[in-house]
Amino acid sequence: MRHEPRHDESGVSLVELMVAFLLFAIVVVSVDASITVVQTHQVQVSDQTQALDTLQTAQQAITRDIHAAVTWTTPAVPTSPPGSVTAQTLAFTAQLGTGTPSISIALNTSTHILTVTCTGVGCSKVSGASTTVTQAQVSNIDSSSLFTFTTKEVSTTVSSVTTNSFFYTQVASTLVLDTPKVGAQHVTKTTLSNPTIVVNNVEYSCQDALSNAGASGSC
Repeated sequence: MRHEPRHDESGVSLVELMVAFLLFAIVVVSVDASITVVQTHQVQVSDQTQALDTLQTAQQAITRDIHAAVTWTTPAVPTSPPGSVTAQTLAFTAQLGTGTPSISIALNTSTHILTVTCTGVGCSKVSGASTTVTQAQVSNIDSSSLFTFTTKEVSTTVSSVTTNSFFYTQVASTLVLDTPKVGAQHVTKTTLSNPTIVVNNVEYSCQDALSNAGASGSC
């Protein structure tokens, strides 16, 4: 009895091919989605890190300038016992390097941008050069950010005449970086504060006033 030779039945059917393509498509879509998530997370981390770095630079510039403050324009030093003095815009002169430049720290509550600017001699590293330098500029600063001033009073009585002098001896800085108000940065709400910035030159002036004969108060 003769047997017909068997044909090779190995191979891929159309159904198997379609299933393979479907699985491959699922894998490709999953990998692409994973890559997108990772890239988005990297962008968010990068934006948050950059925003915090910029905020810290601004806080450092503010602290340095207030330490060196000499005379205040905004807010004006009170002439009578004040309550709590707060402000979002500061203007003063500071002893920096070889000069006494004007410092402006301004929060624009419409654009939510905080800008620290130095104008005059002492702003740049070039000795004797008068220039305007933007020391820091930060976006997405919340309107709750503010500066709180500690006011000290010294009273001096000479020949029954009392003179009251007031000094800003300390400043508390609170900067709030919030979710995007400007631009497309991926940031989360963060508060950076420096509760005790001593105004060194003003503190010295207050101490001098307190050392006078007949003076009373605190610095």
